[in-house]
Amino acid sequence: MKVFLIAIAVSALSVPGFAQTAAPSTAPAPPAAATPAAPAAIPLPKTTRVVLSGDSTVNHTTGWGTAFCERLASDVECFNSSRNGRSAKSYREQGLWARALAVHPDYILIQFGANDGPGKGPLLETVPETTFAAFMRDDIREARAAGAIPVLVTPLPQRNYKDGKHVRTLEDYAAAMRKMGKETNTVVLDLNAEANDALDAMTEDQAHEFNYSLDPTKPGRDTTHLNWKGDSYFGAMVAREFTAAFPTMKVNTQ
Repeated sequence: MKVFLIAIAVSALSVPGFAQTAAPSTAPAPPAAATPAAPAAIPLPKTTRVVLSGDSTVNHTTGWGTAFCERLASDVECFNSSRNGRSAKSYREQGLWARALAVHPDYILIQFGANDGPGKGPLLETVPETTFAAFMRDDIREARAAGAIPVLVTPLPQRNYKDGKHVRTLEDYAAAMRKMGKETNTVVLDLNAEANDALDAMTEDQAHEFNYSLDPTKPGRDTTHLNWKGDSYFGAMVAREFTAAFPTMKVNTQ
């Protein structure tokens, strides 16, 4: 009997379609998806960095700085670190000079004088031949130590006229910059001389077209700061002098 039952069991297992329960098997896990490699970084092209340090006659809203920066080639970075109401003295003592150098410029243009004269107060005043010259010397030395090329820009003159004739201004500070440039072998862009010559040839009405405010209802005239027309005119002037001193720099001088 036992033999008969075993035979039946064996026969059942051999019948096609007979339900069977397969023993569980451990299938190999599919290979983990490979982590895609990060794309290789595309190196940025080498750019040249220019920084402007100065007062309101350089600043982007009231001076020539905006037009100058716009004339530089597209692969040149231009930072305007100028601040209104500053002198060569206060710009350093308030930490603004250190901030300008912290941008790591290749070139740093330096223009002061408009707020350095007598009557501006002890926080601003400098003497052209002594304290002003000393600040310029320190600026030049520290710029070079930081790897930058210092460029002195003589101060933009005011548009003052008397009896229809232009009255030249800030020539003493411009002279101190020229002298310091020679002593330290530093490039000087003589904006003061070129602008004074241009203003000498203009009528008073023509010169006042550069004024920051053209509103005739306002008392007095702002003959120090520039509107967009003055920005463009004097910014192009600085750009021409800059590219003449550094011919490898691509600058739109129109």
